[in-house]
Amino acid sequence: MDYIEFLGTSGTRTPTQGTTCLRVSEHCVIDAGNLINTFGNDVFTIEHIFLSHSHLDHIIDIPFLADLFVTQKSISLKIYALQSTLDDLRQFIFNQRIWPNFEEILLIGHTDKTIEFIPLELEVPYTIDDVILTPFKTNHTEGSCGYIIEKNGSAILFTADTYRCDRIWELLDARKNIHTLITESSFPSGFDSLALDSKHLTPKILADELKKCHRNDFTLHVMHLKVLFQKTIIEELKALSLLWNKGSVLEDGARIKF
Repeated sequence: MDYIEFLGTSGTRTPTQGTTCLRVSEHCVIDAGNLINTFGNDVFTIEHIFLSHSHLDHIIDIPFLADLFVTQKSISLKIYALQSTLDDLRQFIFNQRIWPNFEEILLIGHTDKTIEFIPLELEVPYTIDDVILTPFKTNHTEGSCGYIIEKNGSAILFTADTYRCDRIWELLDARKNIHTLITESSFPSGFDSLALDSKHLTPKILADELKKCHRNDFTLHVMHLKVLFQKTIIEELKALSLLWNKGSVLEDGARIKF
């Protein structure tokens, strides 16, 4: 693959839209908001899931994926995340109450467990297939992170869900090979208080944050719009000229080349 494919881009799950999920290589995705519906029978090609945080719209397909994998796969499904996100999965999902503990259940006929949790270290690169993923801390939940996604020297910065975050702009200034920024804008600008409480961006906050960056030569795409406010958010993004260098509001199925 010479592109990232966006399997889910919405801030709300609907009958026609999935939540955050990016396929970055043949066997690897970031987040699991729309895996099963988009992959269909090819879902068993997934071997690695890197998580940005533990909110439901980013992890929702992992329990169902484990349920499918336990009888069909011979190697563990590897889940990568910051430690506090992995702790959330153990405590609140795979706890034998909400869902079986597939971290302890063997794949049928094999010696590997169904899922394996792998803690990430911030700012450390991880190579999967021919793609390098480097997590960096964001400002959303305790265990939230974004990723620099790199292949053949070209890089894309994906913030996932975040509020104001200086590290984004520091990385963009320092890493000139980052040609694309993918970020979020969940609410209209009139919802400043809600954006602060839930740690999300609005178009106005994004415009303010962009002033921290000393570059303007990257393409800027936006996703994670809340469906009820989608029309207003898009109007504000365009009015503030935030979709830099032929950027767009991403939809499910969109592709961005490395």
